Amino acid sequence: MKAAILSDIHSNLEALQIVIKDIKRRRIKSILCLGDLVGYGANPNECVELTMKEAKIVVAGNHDWAALEKTDISTFNPIAADAIRWTKENINKTRLNQLNRLKFTATVDNLLLVHATPETPEQWKYVFSLEEFKQQFQFFKTQLCFVGHSHIPGAVFQDANGYTDLVGDNPFPLIESRRYIVNVGSVGQPRDFDPRATYAIYDGNKHAVEIVRLNYNIPRAQQKILDAGLPEVLAERLLAGR
Repeated sequence: MKAAILSDIHSNLEALQIVIKDIKRRRIKSILCLGDLVGYGANPNECVELTMKEAKIVVAGNHDWAALEKTDISTFNPIAADAIRWTKENINKTRLNQLNRLKFTATVDNLLLVHATPETPEQWKYVFSLEEFKQQFQFFKTQLCFVGHSHIPGAVFQDANGYTDLVGDNPFPLIESRRYIVNVGSVGQPRDFDPRATYAIYDGNKHAVEIVRLNYNIPRAQQKILDAGLPEVLAERLLAGR
């Protein structure tokens, strides 16, 4: 199987369209999405519609759940909470119903798909440090676990002896004796100081994973945010990649 794996679109239609275009150019037929289709950006309806049309599998993210009032936004920072309130006012019932059908996890071939962590998907925990990644390997059985949530792409491996380390190469080969957690980054709001839209390609035939970065029309996405009356900082951060 060869698949494109997306996460954290966050209502950024310009970024999503470029990613979908690139996937089709590469003739990748399977698209898997790790959630957070909405929140922050100005096109929630369009992003849910396009993702549901193109993706084979979609799992829930915390912003999707917040738009459905299934996650308490009192735990969100004030800007994220404002964006959710705006989203709830501007998303239509059809798209909400589509989000409401999403599950926390999915497994396809030898891949686990989850927005946050395999340990407690419903608690939306962040994983940043190597030690935090190391603890997560005991909570899944597949060779690979793909995650999003932090908006920071990267990968960690664990060998048969429990040795855990960062993967330094991109693309990188999948070694049979190792298991992997891969953060695919964010399509719509990267936070590693690289503003380009980000997604991952899993190639089961070549036994490899690649993180892909793409330029898109950031000024247009920014202007939409401003025109919608969303917090100005949400437009500013797109260009900063933070």
